[in-house]
Amino acid sequence: MRILTLFAVLYAAAGAGLAQAPSAGAAPVDTSNLKSVGTMSELMLNIIYPTSDEIFYVDKEETGKKSAKEWADLKNNALMLAESANLLMAPNRARDNDQWMRDAKLLWEAGNKAFIAAKAKDLPALVALNAELYEACQSCHVHYRPNYRRRP
Repeated sequence: MRILTLFAVLYAAAGAGLAQAPSAGAAPVDTSNLKSVGTMSELMLNIIYPTSDEIFYVDKEETGKKSAKEWADLKNNALMLAESANLLMAPNRARDNDQWMRDAKLLWEAGNKAFIAAKAKDLPALVALNAELYEACQSCHVHYRPNYRRRP
């Protein structure tokens, strides 16, 4: 729940005033001065890793049966994962407009599919997303995380 609250605050701060279309005659909102609240490491460690782990390990229980609360938590985590990709693509976070955006879009696509599957309570569909989510994470880490998968 703490992660959900943190994400809600971050998302609201990043999108305050941006989610609604401006009314006729209203001055456009200047987004060039957006400032990140947390570092990229904090975004990864506190939001993206925990929410992606919930998708990666969705079938860790032997029964495979989920309670209504577990499905709600899965749906919330999948939503946070997909929306985290939008945070990564924000002008104040994007490292470039090429590979970074492609990698973030892979994360968005996997998160969006996970959100749809969680809303439908489709456990096999969530399990099937494992490889796609793994590829999204790997691609970004290979391109942007120094010394990723290199032994010292």
